[in-house]
Amino acid sequence: MKSSFRVSGKSVVALSAISSAFALVLSGLSITPASAALGTEPVTLTVQHETTGDRPEEEWAAVGKAFVKKYPNVTIKYSPITNEAKGGPNLQVLSSDGAPDIALLPLNSNVYTQMVKNKALVPLNGIFAADNTVARIGPPAAALKQADGKYYATPHVVVYYNVLWTNPDAIAKSKAKIPGSGHFASVAQLVAFGKACKKAGYAGLAIGGKTNFQASWMFDSMMPTAVSAKALNNYINSYKPDVPVTAKWTDPGVLKTLDALGAIAKGGVYQNGYLGMDLDQATAYFTAGKSCMLLGGTWMPGGAFDSETKKGAMKFTPGLAVLPSVVAGKKATYTPYYGDAYGVPTKSKNQEWALELLRYFMSDEGQRIGALEAAGNLPVVTTIPQSLYTKVPQGVKDVLALVAAYGSQSGWTSEVPGAYGQTFINPLIQKLQEGKTTSAEIAKAQQAKLEDVRKNGL
Repeated sequence: MKSSFRVSGKSVVALSAISSAFALVLSGLSITPASAALGTEPVTLTVQHETTGDRPEEEWAAVGKAFVKKYPNVTIKYSPITNEAKGGPNLQVLSSDGAPDIALLPLNSNVYTQMVKNKALVPLNGIFAADNTVARIGPPAAALKQADGKYYATPHVVVYYNVLWTNPDAIAKSKAKIPGSGHFASVAQLVAFGKACKKAGYAGLAIGGKTNFQASWMFDSMMPTAVSAKALNNYINSYKPDVPVTAKWTDPGVLKTLDALGAIAKGGVYQNGYLGMDLDQATAYFTAGKSCMLLGGTWMPGGAFDSETKKGAMKFTPGLAVLPSVVAGKKATYTPYYGDAYGVPTKSKNQEWALELLRYFMSDEGQRIGALEAAGNLPVVTTIPQSLYTKVPQGVKDVLALVAAYGSQSGWTSEVPGAYGQTFINPLIQKLQEGKTTSAEIAKAQQAKLEDVRKNGL
């Protein structure tokens, strides 16, 4: 009997609850021809996309092909960048005379914060208004609006992270146990699970320990189980000087969450050498059948899992589990992420054409042929019929069914600027995993960072 949690076929009906939760009945949306002012002279547009993740190269290739068919005078070149570069070194590129026409902008990164602060991005209000984009995205679009009333970037897909992918075969051989709901009830239960896997020759949970994000991912999922909704909202917004601080980083819920993360590391749940592995290496470790679980997200079934299965390297169909809660009686959830967005730098030499391409990319047609059909991802707009979700991998549908049943919670690190959030706290949690700092020291440092940001800005 397989111990890993799976979603029944009937549960997939709950899929509609995810996309329709924010949906508005909008029909007849179409892209009108490009302005005559754009002309028919040959033009080459450069578009950035990430080298890994939610298959952006396939998404952009499909949209680009359709766009140049509409506008034969346009040529599109692609400029891939790494996950590490997009949130840091890319700022120099986007600020230079060699800036791309469409830039990759993680919304929680210092790159985006600085580009907005320096007015280095072209406002998207015009193309948003033309196609009712804010309404089509729904409530998450509220976070895109800046203090000056303008929109400078648009997300293109929604992904869920903090997904525990399971290896049913390894779990069965280990005689390890996952609760029927898929939720680990406590850190102790997860540690016991990891020990059973280790005894049978498997790692309990594979993670990319040296990444600049996975350690703090888990904080995003587990902290909401230890603090009130009111406190969480304040943690997300209190870096803004006009928002009163009502929740301190030294409060008990935060300390308990950090203690839990330290206990998981100390309990030997992760693979040997995890602090030296990136996420690709951790994923390969899992797909090769060496661990009972992998910390990942919804981009994996249509990406690494699909490719490794076709190669014959992955010989099992993954199931699902959820990280443990910090406080008994609560349940952790998967974490939605809208943060990898696109915008047009003011340094772009083809701003009008770049806006036209970005508008098409975000249209229902562009979202359908790119995000949904080419990449098998979940479009960020809510106006694409569920009947078209035929290419979404079953594993992703299983995640969505679980979200429909138990909800989801935005992650702190994906909501706040990276310089204050993920970039600051992730190295501290890594030190905690190594036993080189304490929960109290991290909490004190984060509180000091909050006070500094409120006083001096980012």
